[in-house]
Amino acid sequence: MTIDWGLKKTGYIAPTYEEFLDSVEDDFRTRFGDKTALTSNSNLGVIARLMADAVYDQTQQQEMIYYSRFYSTAFDSSLDRLAANVGLWRKVDAPARAQIVITTSDEYLIQQGEKFETEDGFIFDLVDDVLTTEQNDGTFQGTGNVQCEEKGEIGNVDANTITIVSNPDEDIISVTNPQPAGGGQDYEDDETLRKRLIMENAARPGPTELGIKSALMNLLGVKQVGFIDNSKFIPDEYGNPPCSVHVYVLGGNDQDIAQCLIDHGAAGINLAGSLTYSAKDAAGDIKEVKFDHAKQHRIYVKVQVNINDAWNSDNGVDDIKEAICDEINSLELGQKLYLTRLYPVTYDVNGVNDAVITIGSDRAKLGSADIAVDRSEFAHCDLDDVEVDLIGL
Repeated sequence: MTIDWGLKKTGYIAPTYEEFLDSVEDDFRTRFGDKTALTSNSNLGVIARLMADAVYDQTQQQEMIYYSRFYSTAFDSSLDRLAANVGLWRKVDAPARAQIVITTSDEYLIQQGEKFETEDGFIFDLVDDVLTTEQNDGTFQGTGNVQCEEKGEIGNVDANTITIVSNPDEDIISVTNPQPAGGGQDYEDDETLRKRLIMENAARPGPTELGIKSALMNLLGVKQVGFIDNSKFIPDEYGNPPCSVHVYVLGGNDQDIAQCLIDHGAAGINLAGSLTYSAKDAAGDIKEVKFDHAKQHRIYVKVQVNINDAWNSDNGVDDIKEAICDEINSLELGQKLYLTRLYPVTYDVNGVNDAVITIGSDRAKLGSADIAVDRSEFAHCDLDDVEVDLIGL
C-alpha cells in the first residue's frame, strides 16, 4: 500500500476511508493491469473495499490510542486515568446539603431522618438529631444539617426555601435554611474535567491565588472562584479591609469551602467576607475564615441566524446554544460581557451564513449593548436562556 499513514514526526496521520480505497485500487491496477474491474459489484472491487475498510478501522483505533495520551484530546476513561496521575478525580453526581434552623414551641428533639422540603417539592433529610434549646429571646431553636434526596445541582436551592415539614408536627413552629444549599453536583463531563486538569497542572492546590482556586474548583458543586485582592493599606472601593483577600465562590458547600481555605490558605492571610466559618487546621486547632458567595448575573441571548446547505438540522441549534453558553460562562469574576465575543463562536458552527445577536440581563429587554458585571458576580447563561431563530432554507 503506497499511502503514507501512521505515527510520523508531525504526529499521527490517519487517512480517510476514500484515501485507503484509492491506494488499494492503485495497487490492484499495478498488479493486474489498468483495465481491472474495480467497481463495487466486481470481485476485486469488493475485496478492495473490504481491505480499505479493515485498515481504516485499524488506523482509527490507533489514532484514538495516540490521542488518549494528551490532556487536550483524551476522553472518557482515558481522561480519568490521566487525571488520576496527578491525584484528580472526576466529580460524580452528589446531593446538595444545607443547614437549617428549627423553631419549636418548647425544648424538643427532632430525630435523624425527619424530612423537610421546599415549595417546589425538593425533599431534604435531617442527617443528625437536633435538640432545640431556649434562646435569649425566649424562643426554642436548634440547628441541623440536611441532605437532598435528589442528586445534582438541581438541589442547590436558595436561602429560606426549605420551609416545609414533610410530616407536620404541632411542636415545630417553623424551619428555614438561612444560607443557600450547596454541594449538589451533576456528573462532570469531559470538557469540565479537562479544564480542571489543565488548571491543576498550571497551579497545584496551595497558598497562591491560582493554587487556592485550583483547590476550591475541585470541591463538589463549585463552578467558579474569584478574588478581590486589596494590597493597599486602606479599605478599597468595595469596602474590603486593608491588605486583605476577598474570596468569592459560586456553588459548593460552605463548610467544605471553609475547610479548603484553611487547608490551602497562606499563614497570616487576612480573608474578607460576610460569611464566617470555623474548621480545624492541620494541627487540630480551630480557625475562622471569611468568604462570600458569588452571585450569578443571568444573561439572556437571542440569535437570528441565516443558514445555508451545510446546516445540521438535528444539532445546529444546540451547537449554537452550547457555544454561546460556554463563551459566557468562561468569563471571570466581574468580567464584562462584550457582545462581539459571541459572534466568532456562532460563525464557527457549520451552516451559519450570517447572524444578528442581542443580549441582556432581562429576557424582555435585549439589545446590542455590552453588559457590565458587578465585581462580585459571574456572568452565567443556561441553554434555556438562548433563543435561536433560523432564517433561510
